[in-house]
Amino acid sequence: MIGRSSKQTLAEVAYEKIKEAICEGKIVSGDILSENQLAHDLGMSRTPIREALRALASEDWLEIKNGVGAYVKPLSSKDIHDLYEVRCLLEVQAAKTSVYRITNEEIDRLEARFQQLLERTGGQSSDLDPKAFSELDWELHELIVERCKNNYIKSIMRNNTANMKCYQALSFEALHDLRESTLQHLHILALLRQRDSEALTAALKDHLEWAAGFLGPSH
Repeated sequence: MIGRSSKQTLAEVAYEKIKEAICEGKIVSGDILSENQLAHDLGMSRTPIREALRALASEDWLEIKNGVGAYVKPLSSKDIHDLYEVRCLLEVQAAKTSVYRITNEEIDRLEARFQQLLERTGGQSSDLDPKAFSELDWELHELIVERCKNNYIKSIMRNNTANMKCYQALSFEALHDLRESTLQHLHILALLRQRDSEALTAALKDHLEWAAGFLGPSH
C-alpha cells in the first residue's frame, strides 16, 4: 500500500512538471518525449513517467504511438477558441456577483501594479517580462472568478486552469500590444471600483474576445 501511494505521488509530480513544461513552451508541438530522459531529468523511475504520459494523453495533451513514443499534440485554433468561448461565458457570469465582493483594497493593489507595468515599459512589449505580465493578468481574472457566488463556475474554471494558462501564454505571444491590453485591464478595474455590473460584464466580454481574436481563425 505504501509503495502504491508513493508511486502515485511521483506520477502526479511528473504529470504536473511535464504539463508545466508544455505550457511554458519548453516542450513544443511535435517533440518526442523520451521516458528515459524525463526519468533522468525528474529524478525518478520510468514507471511514474509512463503513468504521467498516459494521463496527459487521456487529456489530449499528448499522443502515444506504438513504435514512436509520446509526442506533444499540436494545439488547434479551434481548441483555443472553444476554451476561450467557455471561459468568456463563465467569467462574464462570475463578474455579475464578484463585482460586489472584491474589495477596494484589492482593486487598489492590482491597479497600482498595472500602472507600474505601463510606466516601466512605456507600453512596449519588447520591454516586458512575459511571465510577470501573464501572472498579473491571470491574478485579476482569477480574482473575478474566485469571488463570485457560483461554486460550479469556480469548480469548472479551476479544473481548466492549466489549459487556460497555456492558451493565455499563446495569446500573449500573438498579441504584442502591451499598452492596449494594460489599458483594458485598468478599465476593468475602474468598473469594478464603480460596482457597475452591466458595464463591467460588457468590458470583460470585449476584452476576452479581443484577446481571442489574435489567436487566428477558428476552424
